[in-house]
Amino acid sequence: MMGAVSETESLRQTVSTLLEVCDHKDISEIIIGYAQRITPECLATVKEIASTECDVPIVVFEQKRPFMSGINDMIDVAIGSHCLLVASDMALDLSIVPTMIDQAKKEPDVIHSASRWMKGCKFYDYGKLKRVINFCAQKFLAVLYMRNLTDFTIPVQIAPSELYKSIKFEEPGFPFLLEMVLKPIRLGYKFKEYPTNCYPRKDGKSSNSVKQIASYLRVALHIRFMPKKNILLEEYRK
Repeated sequence: MMGAVSETESLRQTVSTLLEVCDHKDISEIIIGYAQRITPECLATVKEIASTECDVPIVVFEQKRPFMSGINDMIDVAIGSHCLLVASDMALDLSIVPTMIDQAKKEPDVIHSASRWMKGCKFYDYGKLKRVINFCAQKFLAVLYMRNLTDFTIPVQIAPSELYKSIKFEEPGFPFLLEMVLKPIRLGYKFKEYPTNCYPRKDGKSSNSVKQIASYLRVALHIRFMPKKNILLEEYRK
């Protein structure tokens, strides 16, 4: 699953990289959801990718939910046993995806997640202030949720589709990525991390910024102390 707003070449490269490094038998479909505010250049790229002949189905649609909550639309249409969320800006090394898929086959009930903060990982052209804030935020979340995870906001992870489909996601903005990690943690799911380097965006413009720290903090505290039953959609509550 990947979103598209202003990416062009990086979107092409994301799809081609996944098709190159992954066994096509492991991929039920590639889902690209695009927002109403998609740029004309990005929309043309999406249509180009959708028309490409490939033995892996490519599903393209305009998301109904706003901004980052459009990920929920992609979760709704996913038919595979697991959902793999991938950022379409090539800011992370996707060569680890096959390893993550192999491990997901061995441990299907574990959430397999990339991390920028494991030993040996490198940041390229990542602002010093932004890096310090990100590092401190990860440590704060590890303490708050009493988990030894190193990266709670990474946009590359594999989880059981049924888990995502059962969760009541609420966030429309970038904290949606945090919600995708914290709510499964509250439900008792285990995580396994894999190291990845972090690179500057190839193209397109990011809407995320350090100014959104307050919204991340609000979401982290809200999920930490909310009743566990409220994490699930009503039809999944026991």
